[in-house]
Amino acid sequence: MITYKVKSEVMRIGAKKGKTMYYAAPVAQDEITSKQVEDRIINLTALSRADVRSAITALAEIVREEMFSGRTVDLADLGSFKVISTAKRVEKEEDVKAETLKTPRIQFFPKQEMLAQAKGVQRIIIHEEKEKDGNTPSQPEDDNP
Repeated sequence: MITYKVKSEVMRIGAKKGKTMYYAAPVAQDEITSKQVEDRIINLTALSRADVRSAITALAEIVREEMFSGRTVDLADLGSFKVISTAKRVEKEEDVKAETLKTPRIQFFPKQEMLAQAKGVQRIIIHEEKEKDGNTPSQPEDDNP
């Protein structure tokens, strides 16, 4: 579940300049720690904590090495990690040089099942003024009728 609070901002530019606009801003979400991930893997498998920790450490090292080499790393049902580096557009072919390359960044491409899971995440918007009146938070309508 993702929780949002309603915030406001006075627009500084554009057609709505000077007008107060409202938007839903995400509230800080809970985080699962690496120890909690280890605990869950231990409970789902016959592996020991040392085995799980070693496997996670080895996986992280392999991903780092392969991405440094420019390769895409496919992690089965999770998705793929890939290093992306686009280039600035220049007018002449001879001006295409290493300096025109933008800083590389890592991008994650989730598999279809992961994308489907994300679409099913519950979202709630909290209107602070209405909470004081005893009204309940609003939830977005389901995208899939």
